[in-house]
Amino acid sequence: MLDKKIVLTGAGGMIGTVIRAYFHAAGRPLVISDLRALSDVRSNETALHGDLSDAAFTAQLLQGADVVIHMAGISNDQPLDVVLPHNFVALNNLYVAAHAQKVGRVIFASSNHAIGMYPAGRKIDTLVAVNPDSYYGTSKVWGEALGRMFWEKHGVESVCLRIGSFLPKPVSQRNLSTWLSHRDFCALLDASVFTEGLGFEIVYGVSANTRSWWDNSTSRVPYRPQDNAEDFAAAIAAAGVPVDPREALYQGGDYAARNFDRAI
Repeated sequence: MLDKKIVLTGAGGMIGTVIRAYFHAAGRPLVISDLRALSDVRSNETALHGDLSDAAFTAQLLQGADVVIHMAGISNDQPLDVVLPHNFVALNNLYVAAHAQKVGRVIFASSNHAIGMYPAGRKIDTLVAVNPDSYYGTSKVWGEALGRMFWEKHGVESVCLRIGSFLPKPVSQRNLSTWLSHRDFCALLDASVFTEGLGFEIVYGVSANTRSWWDNSTSRVPYRPQDNAEDFAAAIAAAGVPVDPREALYQGGDYAARNFDRAI
């Protein structure tokens, strides 16, 4: 797949910015897209700007594409009416266009919030039932379900990245379990884009953290992370960042704790 045409949505976002820098350093061509006009288009990039909730624009964006790295959408917990057009409707448009344009694979930015209501400390693999902690997390369950359906019915491959805490370095007690370094993310992206014959797969986007809650042994994506949040554990402990007791109960942290009123 090294000669494939790759499209990146959400190119102006936090993760999209890291992907663009990685592709530029490697000299790989990339078609980039965002709602906002991008002023810093590089020599290896072709830019298209538009709204993925517009089906016609999405079809235009995916023309001739072999792989779509889908990082666009609302990236935090919001009310349903805010999340709906960007994380539900736009994603459906993307898969419909991928099928029509014969795109081979979608790399979908799922999230740990698709399983955020599992107890903190419980080790889970990629085969567990979804357990979302928010409307945002539910939108990621929707994306994984779309990916599975479009693979089973139409042969569009998908790799769903359940991204953890994407940060330059871990900064909290929870991050010691959930951290995903920029370097490891780029390795995960390469494994997801360039490995042949994956069909439909889920993989946790997490570094090689000693305290990780997530087990990728059930995924066929050949991802081998190198970084470990434990290297920062002493500094985090010394900083004395307070931990909310409700947030500490669940893998989704503060997303799981919001609007929680069930007796436990």
